[in-house]
Amino acid sequence: MGSWKGRTTTITVRGERWDVPRGFGAIYRRVARHDLELIAAGKPGQVIGEIRDVLLLVGYEASIAVVSDWPLRQRVEASVYAATVHARAGDNPVQAHPKPKWLPDPWKGPWRGQGAFAGPGETVLR
Repeated sequence: MGSWKGRTTTITVRGERWDVPRGFGAIYRRVARHDLELIAAGKPGQVIGEIRDVLLLVGYEASIAVVSDWPLRQRVEASVYAATVHARAGDNPVQAHPKPKWLPDPWKGPWRGQGAFAGPGETVLR
């Protein structure tokens, strides 16, 4: 599964050129297409909900308002990053996606829960 090491590939989404980490072009296109299809079907809330859910899996809490303000590129990048980080945490052999520069480092804040359910709170995105 090689590592990213700063190499990019260029894809085109809705006439816009995106430089994305090498090895992720197809998944970026697939996620963008999925988001755009849901929006065209009048389901923008489902897009936002899916992004919020996948971000929660890796310790980020984003409000509906925050995700609603993200452009397509940022929504796709957040989705792909969170999904691959989550999959790798489960020892799945997937390529690591670099953390987007605009996404803050995860916060290891106050612990919540007790016993086996104890863990740090989410990083709130603003």
